[in-house]
Amino acid sequence: MSEGGVSASTLARAIINAHPEVESSPLDTNKIELRVPAERIRDVVRMIDKQVPDALPESLFGVDLQEDKYELIYIFWSHSGRMLCQLRVALEGTSPAIDSTCDIFPGLEWHERETAEMFGIDFRNHPDMRPLLLPDELRGKYPLRKRFETDRSRLDESGLTPRKPRPAGGGSE
Repeated sequence: MSEGGVSASTLARAIINAHPEVESSPLDTNKIELRVPAERIRDVVRMIDKQVPDALPESLFGVDLQEDKYELIYIFWSHSGRMLCQLRVALEGTSPAIDSTCDIFPGLEWHERETAEMFGIDFRNHPDMRPLLLPDELRGKYPLRKRFETDRSRLDESGLTPRKPRPAGGGSE
């Protein structure tokens, strides 16, 4: 670890001491994974901001675990400490929601917008939830949810090769 950097284990200990409901798992040398209850996300992200002076939010993305269960994964990186901290947050329901953290780390604003648009996860108190990527006709439809079905009506516009029909009986050719 470089001088001035915070180690993953030191960060995890500080967070768990303040929030005992957070669980940790070491990933590798100076990498940590924390399982954070949704109601604690702002507290934990604030602690990362205070404990790690050069913390950089590398990414935020969603995962559809099926049956209205989702997971958000936040990845923070410290250059000085060469430390990675991964937060996992479980969400459930047909309209999952979590508090926005983009006021703490403005770099997360677009990540939250994209995740909301693709998975239908509401980031409460986000300052600008305008659609970021999808066309208007997909508003309210979430293409990265596993149950999303496309009607393939715009396939010609996409330049993709149409799917070949399956042989009768569902067997292989």
